[in-house]
Amino acid sequence: MINFGKLHSQELVIDELQRIQYLIQMENFEKAIEFSKKLDDSLFCEKNELLGFSYKNIGNYSLAINHYKTYIEQCNPSYIQRINLGDAYFKIDSLDSAEKQFKEVIKSNPKMGLAYFNIGQIEYIRNNKKEAADFYLKAVNNTGSTLNFDYVEMMIQTLIDLKDYEKAIKFSDEVIGMWEQNTNEYKYSEILKAMIYGEMGEYEKAIKNIDDIIATQIEHPAILLEAYSNKLRFFDKLKDKNKACLEYDKIKNIDPNAPILKKYDCK
Repeated sequence: MINFGKLHSQELVIDELQRIQYLIQMENFEKAIEFSKKLDDSLFCEKNELLGFSYKNIGNYSLAINHYKTYIEQCNPSYIQRINLGDAYFKIDSLDSAEKQFKEVIKSNPKMGLAYFNIGQIEYIRNNKKEAADFYLKAVNNTGSTLNFDYVEMMIQTLIDLKDYEKAIKFSDEVIGMWEQNTNEYKYSEILKAMIYGEMGEYEKAIKNIDDIIATQIEHPAILLEAYSNKLRFFDKLKDKNKACLEYDKIKNIDPNAPILKKYDCK
């Protein structure tokens, strides 16, 4: 015989979870917390994960940590919960605890690029730039089919900090070689390489490289903005205010609120 009472109860439980997930998708985390707290004890694990995620997204990292720790200790955690717990620790500058979680992720998921990247960020903050570069490279090499440019940018920036320009150029060439010409990824990678030349003081070469890419018709506004922003910086370094201000105007036409505009006087 069908137990209609039990069936009805299960439907209500499913509806509650769906409602909370919908609230999270809508980024209404306060309401998600309110309804998550009311979940039945039979959903202990789901309740702690939802509360951990929601508290993390409103910046209450201490409560997020408590719920994620409970989940990891008493449920069946995957790398997702450990990444989120580590990120919450990172947000409150508890770097050792954050690093521990990311290393646990790598033990079970050695191809998890995000975990390597996060440890790289920790080493960067500690001013261990060489160690940071090693982890950024591991992140790049473990991203699967989709390369995350956050990893690439931090790798290049760290090599620039170390003044290892030769390695930075070699790395940028390897990244460029991953893409077909005329793709957005290819063009952005070329702009990153030009940025390295600029950091080396080779401003004319950097500007020429960017002009060559612009000539291929950059359609993506964010990439075009990056190109003009770098040219603005380099012309400013060359003390060529007229040309710098031409780039300033191009940036302003794309995004009048671009942060770089506040750094230069072209009025």
